[in-house]
Amino acid sequence: MSTRTSADTARPTAVVAMDHNTAAEALGMSPTRLRQHVRLGDVTPHFSGTKPLYLVTDLERFVQQLPTRPEHLLRA
Repeated sequence: MSTRTSADTARPTAVVAMDHNTAAEALGMSPTRLRQHVRLGDVTPHFSGTKPLYLVTDLERFVQQLPTRPEHLLRA
C-alpha cells in the first residue's frame, strides 16, 4: 500500500542532473566525445561515489559556449 497522495503524483519532477550516457544523448553526442570535453575541462561532472552526474545547468552552459560554426569554417 502506497502512502503517496494524488498531489504527490500530479507534480512533475524536474531533472536536476543526469548520468554520463544520458547527458551525452541529451547533448546529441557520443559518450566518448563527452569524455573528451570533460578531459579538456569544458564540462565538469559531479560524483555520487564513482558515478559521474552532470547538472542540467552545466550542460546548458556548455552548449551555449560552443562555437556557432563548425571549427573548420572558423579558420577560413
